[in-house]
Order: sequence, then C-alpha cells, then structure tokens
Amino acid sequence: MPRSLGELQSSLDRWAQEAGVPGAVVGVLHDGEESVAATGVSSVDAPLPVDGDTLFMVGSTTKTFTAAAVLALVEDGLLDLDAPVVEYLPDLVLADPAARSRVTSRHLLTHTGGFLGDVDIETGWGSDALAAAVAALADLPQVFPVGEVFSYSNSGFMLAGRVAEVVSGQLYEDLVRTRLLEPLGMDDSLFLPWEVFTRRHSVGHAFRDGSPVVAHTPGLPRSAAAAGGLWSSARDQLRWARFFLLGETKGTAPFGEAARNALFEPQRPAASPFEQVGLSWLRTRHGDAELVRHGGNVSNIQVSEFVTLPAERFAVTVLTNSAGGSALGPRVVDWCLEHLVGVPPVPAAPALPRPDLAEYTGTYATGDLAFEFTARDGGLWLRLVVTGELGDLPPAAEVVFVADDVVARAADTSKRAARFVRDSTGRVTAVEYGGRTAYRADA
Repeated sequence: MPRSLGELQSSLDRWAQEAGVPGAVVGVLHDGEESVAATGVSSVDAPLPVDGDTLFMVGSTTKTFTAAAVLALVEDGLLDLDAPVVEYLPDLVLADPAARSRVTSRHLLTHTGGFLGDVDIETGWGSDALAAAVAALADLPQVFPVGEVFSYSNSGFMLAGRVAEVVSGQLYEDLVRTRLLEPLGMDDSLFLPWEVFTRRHSVGHAFRDGSPVVAHTPGLPRSAAAAGGLWSSARDQLRWARFFLLGETKGTAPFGEAARNALFEPQRPAASPFEQVGLSWLRTRHGDAELVRHGGNVSNIQVSEFVTLPAERFAVTVLTNSAGGSALGPRVVDWCLEHLVGVPPVPAAPALPRPDLAEYTGTYATGDLAFEFTARDGGLWLRLVVTGELGDLPPAAEVVFVADDVVARAADTSKRAARFVRDSTGRVTAVEYGGRTAYRADA
C-alpha cells in the first residue's frame, strides 16, 4: 500500500469513530492501480470485520447502472432516448396527460420528468414489484413541466428501469446482471436480499441514545431497485470505475466507447450543489477540478460516495453503514483528492452581510422531504425533515450567505448548501438543496 494510503488507513480508523460509523471501506483507483482501506465491523450485533469484498448498499449510485443499461439498449437499436416513453409503455398513466405524451427516457435520466420524485412506493418483493410501482405513478402530482426543471427524481429512475424491462424482455435486475455486472466481473454486486444475505454483507445502523444500533430492514423496497437497490463491494465499485475511466472489462464490453462517454457528457444544468448532469452522472467542481460523481443514502442507514476525476484517471468510493457516512464520506474524498491527486482544498468563502431573512424563511417541500428555514438568534437555520425516516437526522444547522441567494453551512463555507430561486416578480418561491428543487409551502 502506498505510504499516503497507509496514512489514510490510520485517519479512516479515527474519522469513522468520530462520525459514529461502525464499518467503512474505501476503494481507490489511480492510473490503473487499485488500493483498499477498511475499518470497523459489518454489524454491532454480530461484528465481523469489513473488507474490500464486504457488500454494502450503494444507494443512488445504482442510477448509473440503470442509465448504462438504457444506453446499452439504445446501442442495440431497441430504444430511442428522445422518443416518448409512452411508445414503449402504452399503458402508462401519469397525472398530467401532457407530461405522459412528452416525457422521454432522456428526461428521466436527467431528472427532468417533472413529476414528484421523492416517494416510497411499496409493492412487495415479487417479480412484478417495479411494474406495480410504475402503475402507481398515476397518483404523483406533476410539479414542473417536462424538461424545464432539474429536481432529483427517484420515481423517474423507477420509470426508466421499467422501460428497460419492457424493451429488453428481462426483469430489471436480470438485465443489469447479464448486460453489465457479468461482463465487468462484478460478481459481488446483487439486488435481492435472499442473494445478498448468503454473502459477507454489512447491515445498516440507526442511532439511539447516541450509539449505533442495527436497523432491521434493508432500507428500500424492491420497487426502488432501479433508483437505489444495488448491493456491492468496494472492489466491485472499482471495477465499475475502471470500465468508465479506462474502458477495461473482464469480458465483452457492455457497450462501445461512444455510449460510455455519452453517460458522462453534460446534458443540462443541475440543481445545487451539482452544476451539471450527464445521463445519471452528476458533475461538480472542486476548485479547478471537474468531478463526475454519484453516491447514495439508503434511508439514512447506509451512505456511500463515488467520485471520479477523469482528467487524472482517478476514482474513490466510500461505503459506510450508518448516517455518519454523510460526514465521513466527503472527508475521505477531500483527503484523497488533496493527498493522492494533488487537488488543493477548496477555501472557505467569506460570509456576506445578512439580507432580510424573512424573504427566505419557510418550509420548502418535495414529497417525503422538507427543508425548513427559520430565523433564530439573528441567523438563518436549516433543518431537514423526512417522512418515515429510519435513521436519526442531523440537527438544525446555521447557514450563512456566500453569494446572492446562496447559502453554506456556517461551520463549513467551502461547500455551498442551497440556492434560493425567485419567480418573475423577484419573490423567493423555491430552494435547491441536495439536488432537489422544492417549492415554498406558501408559493
């Protein structure tokens, strides 16, 4: 292990304890060489050490597999990204008939379908789970016109997964396995719990009285497989990175270089904190460095990061088994960028004078998520509210303005937290946070 990664190991042990993460593993790919560092255990109830082959839920990084499966079908000539989805799913019903006639696979893969995105649709664990969930999309309101607003959408990727099922004639999980996982040698990447639970795997943890406790749930229903249901290991995630960065596969490539590059290429602007979106892949800047990334949060009990720096043929994946991964993951990524690639830290931004806080206070909601901004002690405070959340949520945090209508957490102004959106009259009516675009309740 290179000396710098040896330093990461000792820091990882300490940082995981500070963040309340029972177990975590980091995988690094740089110029074709792979390294893994791990710490802690897979479960506080039945502790086994985690390693590079331990399975974790990668959450929304699964969306990159869904997009890749769709692109494989495009390359096969079976699917047109810009054809209305209804051409492939004639029985599709959406709340807005105009949206039903217009929405395309490209809209779905770029989070611009416009119907409500943050919902849980429980349809059991049978092979019809995804089809039944898509039938339930008829109950979701059309929040934005198709194609006009980026707002992170789990339901959009469920619909994209169902399109792939119908076009390929395979269940979603089987399509991803045969077209992507097997050719890439990703033998430790699985979807179904009864397959995962026979392998060395990590369970998710919630917090009770300040200590991690096992959450006795997989965290997501089968209907959400295409949005976030993949279990994988750090070593398998590095195989995924190797394919995209280097074009290397164990077997026949799932698709050609043009389709591989198309997944990364920017399609349109995204919502804060992201800058652009490709086909599922999210693009951000870290100083002068251009990152292509994803990551995921499974019901706040398993949290992951997946970050690439294509210019340096570099990737890092961080898999964790508690909500503390939300702090640990970015810390590891920033360390790796600085010490392994030489990308300097982003400096803290100076806080600007406070504007009239009354312009910004209120609750901004999108499905099961809400962002509450309140004025307190002369400052603006942000609290996240999630319906039915399994793990503990972070406490309210003070935010400060670092640009016009842009706030960062007062504790770390190097990273923008949210951007407020105004209507044509200049009134604040929405906020972009975590890639979501949420309307203010009184808008």
